[in-house]
Amino acid sequence: MWPIAGIVVLLLIVAAFIITGPRLTQVSTTTPLVPGESLKMSEVQYDQDKEGGQGWELVAKEAHFFDTTQIVSLKDVLLTLDSTEDNSYTIRGNEGDYCRKSEEIVLKGRVVGTSKSGYQLETTQLTYKQKEESVVTEKPVKVIGPFFRVKGEGLYIDLKRNRFMVKRNVFTTITGGNVL
Repeated sequence: MWPIAGIVVLLLIVAAFIITGPRLTQVSTTTPLVPGESLKMSEVQYDQDKEGGQGWELVAKEAHFFDTTQIVSLKDVLLTLDSTEDNSYTIRGNEGDYCRKSEEIVLKGRVVGTSKSGYQLETTQLTYKQKEESVVTEKPVKVIGPFFRVKGEGLYIDLKRNRFMVKRNVFTTITGGNVL
């Protein structure tokens, strides 16, 4: 009787993990792991909800988990951020890293972000800092809004307050409406 009860409990634990854990559709076993790599996955989707704050969803075509550094290296990444004021942001990058210790997601390559309210962002590297609910970069950046274009170097976005700041060498073009 005890062995059967043990098997039932084990099956319940596995079922709970499958239902509540990150949804992994496929695990790649055809290519060997690189040194230091603990796990390699394909078609990864991971959700992070935070009470009273911002949640996010990460989708990637490929992920490599390195257990010693607690870093997940990603390919073809889509990051969706949901702010507390019913505005969402989607950011795409060719590559990315999710650092579990610092709770930061770094997107690299051609990085393009869009907001539900019509703003667009382009750069080559962008970091989402979960603890601060902010997005930052020191790379050249282009921000396009409904009536303006801004180019510069460096960017800070405060997602709690829905504010952004281009840090250096700023060039702004007003594209619509009366300025004077």
